[in-house]
Amino acid sequence: MALAVGSCSGLTGRSPGWVAAAQTAETGLSPRKPDIPGTEPKEEMAEEISPIAHPVRREGEDLFIPHRYGVDRMVVLAKDPYWLHAYWEVSATKYQEFVNRHGHEAWNTSHQVIRVYDITGLDEESPFAAHSYQQIFLDPFADNWFIEVGQPDSSFFLELGRLLPDGRYVKLLTSNRVSTPRASVSQRIDEEWMWIEGIYKIIGRVPHGNSSELLVTKKELEGGIKPLGISSPGFKQ
Repeated sequence: MALAVGSCSGLTGRSPGWVAAAQTAETGLSPRKPDIPGTEPKEEMAEEISPIAHPVRREGEDLFIPHRYGVDRMVVLAKDPYWLHAYWEVSATKYQEFVNRHGHEAWNTSHQVIRVYDITGLDEESPFAAHSYQQIFLDPFADNWFIEVGQPDSSFFLELGRLLPDGRYVKLLTSNRVSTPRASVSQRIDEEWMWIEGIYKIIGRVPHGNSSELLVTKKELEGGIKPLGISSPGFKQ
């Protein structure tokens, strides 16, 4: 055993590989692998990637439409040729003005009314002139109303007021001017439009950009039939 140790001691300065081979030859044992400090692979964790969750606002949440805005106003719209629709708001300031002038009792005992003024054909610069008016009694808590006027193609404006027990009328609000649409086909005939048959005869054969007056002078229209009551400036019979 001493011989083996002495032999190994004489191997100083040799490379580790050469020393291991010499030890194997002398002892007949397999060389021990040198301890090499190893590094453990870092553990990898898969994480779910998801977008940042933002709080979802429910429909109608944090949305508040006030019933009143504190503004004196009255708006009227044409629903159809025979009906109007009006809505309004009387502010606390307007109410206090009425009370200061007529008293609380006058407000409580008076009736809320709408006056519908017919101003068909009158100058818009004189909105307070009217042919006639009709008075409608309202529910005391109403803030909108459908009004049957029964007059197509007519113009109106409205007033909201209080009718006192002694018959006096106190105006509170005035609306915009509104016109009802026609209830029949218009009687106006546009004489500047070319009749359809003539357009189909020459479509595709006339350069783009020509006016109706030029189109009707084309030879293709000669001998055509022109509907009664309709003409074009360049049409010659």
